[in-house]
This record gives sequence, C-alpha cells and structure tokens, in this order.
Amino acid sequence: MLQKKYFPWTLILTGLTLLTACDREPRLVEVISSHGPGDLMLLIEREGGAGPYVESTQEQFRIVASGEAFKSVRWSTNAGALESDAEHVTWTLPPAGTASLSVLVETESGKTAQGAFHFSVVASPLAASTVIDPGPDVTGSTCELAFDDAGKGHVVYTNDTHNTLWYATWDGTTWKTEQIDGPGFNTGGMFVTKPVLALDAATGTPHVGYLKSTGPLAVATFRIGYATRVNGAWTRESVDTAATNRLGIALNPAQGQQPVIVSASNSIGTIRVATRTAANTWASSLLPLTTAHLTGDPVFDAAGGLYVMTNQATGGIGASHLRVIRGSVIDSFKVEDTGSFIPWNALVWGQGQHLLALANGINEGERAAIDDITVGTPLSASTVSSSPVDYRYASSDLAYGGGKPVAVLRNGTAMELSTPDTQGFWTYTQLGTVDDATRPSVAIRPTDGTPHVCYQRDGKVSFQ
Repeated sequence: MLQKKYFPWTLILTGLTLLTACDREPRLVEVISSHGPGDLMLLIEREGGAGPYVESTQEQFRIVASGEAFKSVRWSTNAGALESDAEHVTWTLPPAGTASLSVLVETESGKTAQGAFHFSVVASPLAASTVIDPGPDVTGSTCELAFDDAGKGHVVYTNDTHNTLWYATWDGTTWKTEQIDGPGFNTGGMFVTKPVLALDAATGTPHVGYLKSTGPLAVATFRIGYATRVNGAWTRESVDTAATNRLGIALNPAQGQQPVIVSASNSIGTIRVATRTAANTWASSLLPLTTAHLTGDPVFDAAGGLYVMTNQATGGIGASHLRVIRGSVIDSFKVEDTGSFIPWNALVWGQGQHLLALANGINEGERAAIDDITVGTPLSASTVSSSPVDYRYASSDLAYGGGKPVAVLRNGTAMELSTPDTQGFWTYTQLGTVDDATRPSVAIRPTDGTPHVCYQRDGKVSFQ
C-alpha cells in the first residue's frame, strides 16, 4: 500500500495535553486526574520549542505539579532517546511517524499520577526553495547536485538560453556561480549540453563531464569535454573524438580518485571507457559489448571495479544487464527482462554490497522501478529484488543515506520526494511545481542527513 505523506503537526494526547511553551506568552496546559490516592494537578510544558516535531531533533519538556514537590519522576518512550533530569527530560525524536512519551510521578506527600501522549513526528523538512542563478537567462533544464564531506553543496547546470555550462557552490546560506565552458572569443569553446558531475567528497574537487558541439543541437555530432576546478581555476580538456549521446562519470577510489568517463552513442556496440591518466591525457577503449546499449550511470567499488548498466536484445527481447569491468575482464549479471522499454538508470551504492538502480521514467505500471541488486562474487551469483516506487513518473533521480533510499520523482509539473517509512512503505513529500520535460537531481547532505534537490522552476535552476 502506498501512502501519501504531508506535514501535519497535530499533537494527539492521551491523558496529558502538551502545548508549546513560550517565555513571552502565557503557557497553556491541561490538568489530568490522579491515578493514585488523592487529587494531583499536573502541568506538562514544552520548553524552548515551537512548530512541528521533526525527526532527529531534540525537544525538552518539564513536568509541574501545583503546590507539590516531586519525590520521583520516571520518563519513558516507545522510540527515540531520552535524557532525564528529575522533572526535566530531553527527547531526541525518532523517525517520522507516531511516537509516545510517558511520565510517572510521585510527590513527597505520597500522591501519584501518570500519563502518556502521542506525537505526529514529521520528516526533516527540505530547505525553502531558492533560485541558484537569478540572472535573466533560462537555466537548469539539466542539473547535477552533490555534497562534500563538510556539507558544502556543488551543482553543475546548463544555461539553456546560451547553451553554456555553469557551476555553483552553496555554503549553507548563499549560492555562488561561475561559468565552466561554452562559446567564447578565440577560446575554442563550443555549445554545451548534458553535464554530469562526480565530486571528490573529501577535498570538494568537482569533476565534470559534458557534451560539446557547434551547429544545430538537434542534429549536431557531440564530443566529450571534461573540466575540473583546482586552486580556483578551471582546467578544460577534450576526452574522446567518438560521436557521443550518452555519458556518465565516476571516480576510481583504488586509483586516487581517478576520473573515468563511460560514454556511448544511441547505437549498440558503442560503449567506451575513457580514463584520465594524467593532465590532458586520456586512455580510451571500446568495450566488446557489441549488442548492448549504455543505460546507466557508472559507479566504482572500493577495489576499483567499474559497474555500468546496459540493455541488450536477445531474440527480440530486451534485457537489463549489470556489468563490472576489472581491467580487460567484464563480468555480467542479468537483472530483468525489459521488453522494448530501455530506460536510463541512476545507479548508487546502498548498504553493504547492495547496488540500487532506478529507472529515469516509467509509463503507467510499466515495470518495477528500483532494482536492489545484491552483488555476488562472481557477478553472475548476484540476486535482485525489485520494488515499484510510484505508478508512473516522467523523470527521477536516486540517492542513498541514513540506511534508506531517497528518490525525487517528477510527473508532469509535479515533484515529490519519496522515502520508505518504518514499515518499508513509500511516503511522498510534495515539493511543489517544476518545469516539465526536465530532470531533477537529489543528494543527501552528510552533515545533517537532509535530502536536497536541484531542478528547474519557472525557467530558473533552483534548490530545495
């Protein structure tokens, strides 16, 4: 069963009513009856908090009895973590859902009372929508978002008015933008499209692959460009002269974060791997996958194995295959039959040896959207579990963090963030409108675990 998720913050009480406490406003409380001999008036207050109850945040509460001193106070909860200090308690809220907090008190005069109340805890909200590039041009029909280990945001995006390539960084408050490539006077620059980003999270160094050409873009022959930013300056290089329509970029952790670009045209048998062996030096090879299309982003494992998604037809039936490339050896695992449907897949590592593949788009009920592949040794020993995310969507992206996948889905001009709840059912957070025929990008900020997205809204590259 799929559940739509919104941001309610009603507090449902049993036995106790808790209302927000504010130093400059009256504190409203509700009296509960005693569960022991005699009558005891209890007041329970929220200290220093306001607004919705958000997962992973710390909330402080205080229990008060009019005219009574406490002999003992015992706090308990069914989820989250408690730190109690007599009549005060700090509660680190659990993941989104309903959570209970209970209190049992005994006064010096021998009176007792107890109560329990239930919170509607909401997921960590996304930041308010921000325009990354407020200039007059149309921007962001394509964007890629990533975070480094320090929590700094990095985005590459297209300027669609002038077909140029741009880069932006976010310090948690402000975006700064700069141009990477595009036409210029006596620069040899070309028109740019389809940027992809691989970020060295430890150093914050961006590595950008993209397609470049001149002439009408609808019929142009594109070549691969690469750019990286070192010491505040961009280095731009030409990677491969083969005609290219599809590409992805990844960094090899077994070779000092060496950039590798996987590319292909729209024809079978054109998948190429280009490795940057030195500045402005690339080694490129055509893979012996003569019947396969390139259909997904590349990723590396810790040992330097390069994984890509491909699709090939056997006897007229299409099938999705995961490949791992180790030197000159290519291993293969059939993920599933796809028929005539050949999607592009976001490919990300999950927990342990799990690779997650999310189709960029599906028609109504067309196929299972996320393939959870448990990578085996050899690769042919792998297994796969498929999970539908929504009944249909036009474009998507996938990230993984905090022990669960996070997907951003666009269906027409509606965009939503999808995460599993504690039972594994998908919940959907509505993110508002987005421009049609564009693809959003999602990434999880490691310093606070919050997912963020970049996308195009009203012709502007935006962030939320």
